[in-house]
Amino acid sequence: MSRLSRQVIPAETYLARLSPTDWGRLSRREVLLKGGQGQYEVMATTVADVATAWAVLTDYGNFARFLPTVAKSRVIESDGPRTVVEQVDRRRILLSTIESVVRTENLEIDQQQISFRLLQGNLQHMYGHWRLDTAAPPISPKPMVIVSQMVHAEADVGPFKAMFYTLFETSLVEMVQAIRQEMERRRA
Repeated sequence: MSRLSRQVIPAETYLARLSPTDWGRLSRREVLLKGGQGQYEVMATTVADVATAWAVLTDYGNFARFLPTVAKSRVIESDGPRTVVEQVDRRRILLSTIESVVRTENLEIDQQQISFRLLQGNLQHMYGHWRLDTAAPPISPKPMVIVSQMVHAEADVGPFKAMFYTLFETSLVEMVQAIRQEMERRRA
């Protein structure tokens, strides 16, 4: 039995926090990153339909094909809406290549949200959710599909915490850009 929340916040509540500037950035297809110090919200719009977007978010076994730092990804366990995924992440930091292995529990809810939490890995903790919402921004009558992730993550890296946050923020933006690109590639 999963300990992940099955609660889905209504889109109106979730998106009400966006300012007119945020909506403008999303309308221009910029990736919006908010937060800091291990608590982030990252959003982007896509021209892909919700079904295609959902198929990409839940294509756990193929993440290595389209996510820039994922070297391997495999489903360890799957039971209905619950999936345990193991990923090997490789990235260059200064003159070294750092490899980490993370195992996450993912709970799919109504083809709208994926709640996740770290089960194993080199972070102290990581949890959050992915969402897909269709919304009409205040500046445009045309609805947009919004892909978003809220994540809380901490690592025990001693005096390098600021560097960890900077790398994590950069990787969030790059990951959402890659996910959007894959959604739109599959749409074509």
